[in-house]
Amino acid sequence: MAVTSVCQGYDLRPMKLTVIQGTPAPDTPVERVRKRLRAHKPPEMLQCLRCAGREVIETRTGMVIKNGRPQGGMRVFLCATCHRNGERVVIA
Repeated sequence: MAVTSVCQGYDLRPMKLTVIQGTPAPDTPVERVRKRLRAHKPPEMLQCLRCAGREVIETRTGMVIKNGRPQGGMRVFLCATCHRNGERVVIA
């Protein structure tokens, strides 16, 4: 049962949504380079989805030191290019 009342000037009936045709990404020189880099990559090579960079930083969170050696922690690979720009983009 649909709500058909009006409450303080707001209509509570469900709105009809229409699908519009999306616009393609702008064809800038930077976007052309990104497309070219994404196209020529071996499947086993790590690559950032945001900037198409292939330089990674390995970080570990929650490590402890036992007997003078680091152990444990969660290992994450971050994009080095995005990290330099102040963003944390997890690759794997």
